[in-house]
Amino acid sequence: ETIETENAGPEKHREAGSGVTLRRLGMDLAVILVFFLAIFPNINPAINNASQARFAPSDAWHSSLIWLKKNTPPPFADPDFYYALHEPDSSPRPAYAVMAWWDYGYWITRIAHRVPNTNNSQGGAPEAARFLLSQDEETANETRQTLGSRYIIVDYETATIKFHAVATWAVGSSEQFFDVYYQQQGDRLVAGQLFYPEYYRSLAVRLYNFGGLEVIPQDSTVISYEEIVSQEGETLKLITDVQVFSSYEEAEAYLAGQASGNHRIVGLSRFRSPVPLEALEHYRLIHYSENMSQRPDGSEIPSVKIFEYIGD
Repeated sequence: ETIETENAGPEKHREAGSGVTLRRLGMDLAVILVFFLAIFPNINPAINNASQARFAPSDAWHSSLIWLKKNTPPPFADPDFYYALHEPDSSPRPAYAVMAWWDYGYWITRIAHRVPNTNNSQGGAPEAARFLLSQDEETANETRQTLGSRYIIVDYETATIKFHAVATWAVGSSEQFFDVYYQQQGDRLVAGQLFYPEYYRSLAVRLYNFGGLEVIPQDSTVISYEEIVSQEGETLKLITDVQVFSSYEEAEAYLAGQASGNHRIVGLSRFRSPVPLEALEHYRLIHYSENMSQRPDGSEIPSVKIFEYIGD
């Protein structure tokens, strides 16, 4: 029995060793499979994601806020106020504030060391929205005075893709500023966005899109439309006629002569107003970024612009 046990021992060890080797091989294969199925496809996206500063200011914003810090007076008497500790609700009022949409408030504080009218906590956002959407300079100035805004920063996104958010904060939706219309092309409907006079008259657009300067339209477009219901039950605005006039006055006269139906003066581009705009008297462009944004027609415009309120 002793001899048999001794002879059997090495065979059992060899069998056990083979089992361990197979298990290790299986584990190695499993790790390789996990790597190629789950990890390898995500390496490049992870590298790209890590190489980008998410939620960080663009070069245009960063350079513009550095400029603001260096070229405007401190908002407090103590130039080191930004670095000091203060008791809650005991800070003195700043000499002025900086107006921009709330998305950019923390950047204004941290980079420019200036006091924004609203920040990412969204306090003051409704007031900022009303200011940016003011339809005349007098209304804008009244809001500005209440908020203490001396400098106004507007960027490409505020005047374009973020405009709907500003409108939603101010009046609940963007439908009074622009809307989607459809045209029949063959057997299908093609959608397009058209802009109303209220969009062009808003202060944010007058400042950013047109630099606060006077605008005389090259032409004005009037559309006629009817509302239809799609197969999905959605109400659509279908354009039935388009009239282009050489002046805004002609377009207005045409509208006045329409006894019935739906008719509107519209703009086809955010950067080409169909309505006249007076030059703003109290807002002066003092800085624009070297970094540019591309307009739909391929031309470029500074991504960020800073204006200063000039009193009477």
